Order: sequence, then C-alpha cells, then structure tokens
Amino acid sequence: MPADPDQTVTVVTSRAIRAGHEEDFEQWVKELNRLAHAAPGYRAAIRLGQTAGFQHLLFRFDDQDAVDAWQADNALKAHAAAADAYSTMLRQTSEGDAVAFDLPSDASASKWKRFVTTWLTVFPILLVISTIVRTVLKDAPLPLQLLPSSLILTATLQWIILPRLQRYTRFWLLQDSSGRLQT
Repeated sequence: MPADPDQTVTVVTSRAIRAGHEEDFEQWVKELNRLAHAAPGYRAAIRLGQTAGFQHLLFRFDDQDAVDAWQADNALKAHAAAADAYSTMLRQTSEGDAVAFDLPSDASASKWKRFVTTWLTVFPILLVISTIVRTVLKDAPLPLQLLPSSLILTATLQWIILPRLQRYTRFWLLQDSSGRLQT
C-alpha cells in the first residue's frame, strides 16, 4: 500500500563534476539508480542537468525510515565515495508532498575564488593584447588604443576563456570550507 504523500521524503543530491569525468559520472548515475530502485520504499528518481558539469539527482521514498535505510546501505556508501573522487556534492532531504530546495549554481561560487581565477586569467591575456596593440598603434591616442584592446579582450573572455575557466574551476569554486557544494 502506498505511503501517505505527506510522509514521503525527497532526497536531492547535487554534484559538480570535475571536467573530463563526465562519462565516469554517467556510469556512476546508472549504478546509483539501480541501487535506489532496489531499495525498499523507493518511489521515483529524476535527474536534472545543468550546463558544464552540474547535476541534480532527486529520489523519492515512502518515508524517512526508507531514506535512512538506503543511505545506511554499505553498497550505497561505497558507491557515493567513488564519485567523491571526481565531483563534489550537496545532499538535501525534505519530507512531504510539496517540497522546496535551494540548488547550487554558478551564482553560489565564492566571490573571492571567482575574483582570483578571473584575474589570473585576464592579466596575462590583457598584457599580451595591450602590448601588441600599443606596438601597432603606438602613435594613436590612448582611447583609440584601448578600443581594440577592450574589444579583443572581451570577445576572448566571452567566447573562449570564461567557458573553459568555468568548466575547469567549477569543482573548486563551488566548494565550501568543508568540501561540499554551497548554495
């Protein structure tokens, strides 16, 4: 007999996957779904993917006891630990028919970490671009030298550098001091 919907429990596990480990994660999710499906009290699973390595896995169970039993399972613990080698996670649980969660996103990144990674990327690119532009346009007024420099820098950052930077640093940018994802 199905449990009362007010007693059902939803578990949301959010993971930021380290670049280059997307296929490892795909295989990991298949096994995680199998483990959940085999657990007593399992109801459903939903996967929500975001761009560039963010995944949110939602599991619904009959009640908190079913969730506790599933999370205490040694096979599940070992399986979760395997993903910790290439992803960082946040797990949230809520009971009832209508639940709400705050999911991690790129906006959750620490401002100081974002500043450091962006500056370390911008400085060398800006140095090269401004050196070339100053050499080519050495007699032009400063605003005319800055115009192509700013256009080239902005275009390079927007379409080449920042997408790669976010992909390769998201794993670190979104970790809190305990190594978990932050919301």
